[in-house]
Amino acid sequence: MKSIHRGVKECEKAIKKCPLKSANPGSTDVPGLVIIAGDISPMDVIMHFPILCEEHNVPYLFVKSRADLGVAACTKRATSVVMLKPVGKKPAAGSKKDEDAAMAGTGEDKKVSPEEYLESWKELVKISQKHWTAQVEPWVKGVAPLQIAASTRARN
Repeated sequence: MKSIHRGVKECEKAIKKCPLKSANPGSTDVPGLVIIAGDISPMDVIMHFPILCEEHNVPYLFVKSRADLGVAACTKRATSVVMLKPVGKKPAAGSKKDEDAAMAGTGEDKKVSPEEYLESWKELVKISQKHWTAQVEPWVKGVAPLQIAASTRARN
């Protein structure tokens, strides 16, 4: 299992493999976190992701730039959608990755341990859920201040 999925097709496949929201209503486990770039043109390419994420109980958030998202996802190209999963593939004993991790202490690129990754991932999920509750949920429920002001103006 990969811990990061990049691109529309790959992310869509990964989300569809997650259980539906109605399948386990009491579960608090989050299967992944989807990050969507906001500067995609045409918008039709990514418009279905929020609905798909809602159906599969996957939190999602938007960032300004697909170029920034591509850099953060360690790709050379701009990326419109990225999905982060809490766990990745465990390296085999004695593999090149273990050697790379041993060299990390010598001042070269620092490798992140699975525990550090999981801790950072959980923190990111908490932040995204907090922002969802504060910013998006009122709009979904129809109780955002601008919506209320617009509806009162329409009545008058």
